[in-house]
Formats: sequence, structure tokens, C-alpha cells
Amino acid sequence: MIGVIADDFTGAAELAGISLRYGLKVCVTLNTTVPADFDVVIVCTDSRSMNKAVAVHCTGNAVEAMLQQHPQWIYKKIDSVLRGYVMDEAKVQMELCEKTKAFILPANPSLQRTIEDGEYFINGKKIAETGFAQDPEFPVHSSHINKILNDTAVKVIKLQSILPGAGIVVGEATSTANVEAWARVITNDWVKIGAGDFYAALLHQQFAEKDQGTFELQLPHLYVCGTAFSERKTFIRHIRSNTDFVEYLPEAITEKWITATTEKLSRYKKLILAINETTEDAVVLRQTMAEAAQQLIVRAAIKEIFIEGGSTAAALLQALGIQQLEPVNEWQRGVVRMKAGSLFITVKPGSYALPQLIQQLYKNSSS
Repeated sequence: MIGVIADDFTGAAELAGISLRYGLKVCVTLNTTVPADFDVVIVCTDSRSMNKAVAVHCTGNAVEAMLQQHPQWIYKKIDSVLRGYVMDEAKVQMELCEKTKAFILPANPSLQRTIEDGEYFINGKKIAETGFAQDPEFPVHSSHINKILNDTAVKVIKLQSILPGAGIVVGEATSTANVEAWARVITNDWVKIGAGDFYAALLHQQFAEKDQGTFELQLPHLYVCGTAFSERKTFIRHIRSNTDFVEYLPEAITEKWITATTEKLSRYKKLILAINETTEDAVVLRQTMAEAAQQLIVRAAIKEIFIEGGSTAAALLQALGIQQLEPVNEWQRGVVRMKAGSLFITVKPGSYALPQLIQQLYKNSSS
């Protein structure tokens, strides 16, 4: 078994999708119960949405639970742009795994997210000059890796550099070939930490890719948008100006609003539930969104949901009482369809591209 610990749900789903490409049987669990009979088990801690002390504690519990199953190796999935408690969680994992060195490769060159000369770039632009500077929970104020991690002791090294015998290292990567080269040299005596590209490169060392089947979306369909990403807000405003498929989260979830929104879902067989411009606390918003979506799913007999935003997804799954999911389809990179009972659930990081299938579904004037 390969073990994965992910600090948010969309990250867990992304790695589940990558695992599916290689024909591996995957389980995503939202607690520290690590089931048997799977090729890959992904534990989602959702630690990125917690305060630091609780995040480190939850990560430690996940590592301990994973170690009891004696995995071939463990991968720690972090945000590709280093939001969250990367260093604190890396250190607790090193301690519990009894390893003296950790290698972090957050760059995703396949998505134009690269690290060069100690700085992070998005599509060739320094990250501090992008929308990530306005992230509501982990704003990125510097493009320098050491400043993003708030740790001057971390070594940021190029592929040709000599690896140190101990400590925490961040690898630079400007291409997929760089990532694949790192995967060949980082052995199991390192704690392996990173984003999707590095995980895919590690799997590619062991397995061959396999074809995946197609699928059709089930109706009624609910699209839950919990991301603050500016491009998605623009897309939803455009849909709202041309259709009646968008409902913004109200200040209070009332019976009148639930009834009216359920009727709209019954009429159109699809609905986008989104967050309007607001200054409300992010945690409160997540919980309110989860409460609203959970009631709509039950009332309107929703068969399929599409969720943007990892913390939003985790909050909604908790509200639905879902603890374990089986990934079944990878739509595209980072967009993975899973099944829990009779409900299909697709999750996507807020900053990743929206699938054409979803765009077409909500641009169409009829169901």
C-alpha cells in the first residue's frame, strides 16, 4: 500500500485522480481509519483550515495511523503554492517516521507553477503579483520560498545540487522533466512532500498508465462554489446575468429560502450555490454553505454534486456524514469524481480550470 496524507480535500481528490490513471484501487478517508485492500489510501486531515496547533496534532494522528499499516511509502500532499502549515507538519512527520530529512517539491510545471532561483512563479509571473496575494486565509506577500515558508533554514536547491544529509530541502523545478528527475533521485529515506506533479512522477517510477472510461453527469445536479478565486466569481456573475441557475448564499438559512431554492432545483434540475461579495469570516461561511447545501441535497434528491474549494468540500461532507469515498473518474487534472453510497461527488481546487462539461451544463438554458 502507498499512503497519502493530504492537508485539504481537493488535494486528496487530485492525488486520487492521479492514482486512477495508473489503474490503482483508491480510497479517500476523512478520518484516521486506514482501510485494507486498497493500493492507495489517502487520509484527508483538512489541516489547512485549522489553527496551527490543531493542524499539527491532526497531521501527527494521521501519520501514526498510516504507519500502523506499514505502507511502502508515505506522501504528504501540500498546497502547490505552499499555503498552510507546511513546515510544522513536515517536522512532526519527520519525527514520527524517524527520518532526519524531508524533500519538498511544491512546483507543478504542468500547470505553469514553477520555482526558479529561489522564487515561485505562476505562468511566468511572480506569485506575490498574482491573485494569491489576496488569499483570505494564507495571503502570499513574497515570491521567495524562504519567506513564504517563514523559515530561513530551508535550503532551496537546483536539480544539479548535492543533496544534504539532513534537514528540509525544497527542490526547484521549471519543467516536468525536472520533476521526473527529482523523482528518480529522492529515495525512501526522505520524507516526501509536494504537490500533484511530484506524486505523479513518483507513481510513474512504479506503474504504467491505463485508459479510463467515460461517464455522464447525473441530474438533479448541484454546483457548490466555495472559492474566492476571482475568475470563478466572474464566471458565476456571467451565468447569473443570463440564466436563473445561480443562488447566492443568504445571510441566514431560512425555511423560506430552502423551499424556494428546492423548487428552483426541481424546475431546472441544476443550480449553482455561490458566495456573494462578503467580509464574513471564512470559517463561518464554510459552515453556512455546508448547512445550506446539505439541506438542498436532501430536499431535492440531488444525485450529483460538484464542489469548488477543499475546505468547503470537507465541511459539506461532514454535514452529510460521509467519512469514506471511492474515486471513480478523473475528469481532468485536479477534478475527480467520487462515489459515496448513491451520491456522486466531484471536487476541484478553486484555482484550477473549470471543466468544459460543467461550463456547458450551466450555460445551457434548458436542463
